Amino acid sequence: MHIPAGFYPEWLTMLGNIIAIPVILIAIWRTETRFWSGWSEGLQVASIFIALSALYMLQADIKPGMAIHWLGVMLTVMMVGPWTAIIVLSSIHVFLLIAKDMGDISTLGFNISTSVLLPVLIATSVHLVFYYKFPRIVPVYFAKVGFGDLLCMLGVDAALTTCLILFSSYPTFHITQEFTIILALMGGMEAVISTWIVSGFILYFPDWLVTFNDEEYINGK
Repeated sequence: MHIPAGFYPEWLTMLGNIIAIPVILIAIWRTETRFWSGWSEGLQVASIFIALSALYMLQADIKPGMAIHWLGVMLTVMMVGPWTAIIVLSSIHVFLLIAKDMGDISTLGFNISTSVLLPVLIATSVHLVFYYKFPRIVPVYFAKVGFGDLLCMLGVDAALTTCLILFSSYPTFHITQEFTIILALMGGMEAVISTWIVSGFILYFPDWLVTFNDEEYINGK
């Protein structure tokens, strides 16, 4: 999500900036160093960065100057864990701001808070609930990814729709028609595609999923 400067009240964008900075610093401290030191793990992070950067450039514009894009957060969390996911996804926002002029420096923290931190929180919560409350079998893992993807999109959709209605001058009708419905539909599309992708990883590259253990999920709980 890329929100231009002046679209929301200054205090709201500042709040997003204030939230994003310490969380990113904590993520840098808590992330697993193997993702930055190991050859295979580094390739994994680089692949996520390149793939999502390309997808984020395929955006749907919403006047005046807003843009939505494929989040891909649930799958990223499943592949590298929440802390590394925060670093990778936040880096993509910074990269697109610098390289493609997408967004604004004054709203960068707000965009990261809404499009990275919020869905990472939802994705991690879904993962933990499924892990501890449901059987640890492959079909449940598939369901977790699809359901989590959908909840990530709906959560961001609900949060930003609320902010738009309460704090922007954009007409409510256009908010629901040009933003809310579009993002909700994207959630269903992403849930299906991410489930396909994760099934391929389980078959051919299970080591690329830090939340998946062959023996644990194949043998069941």
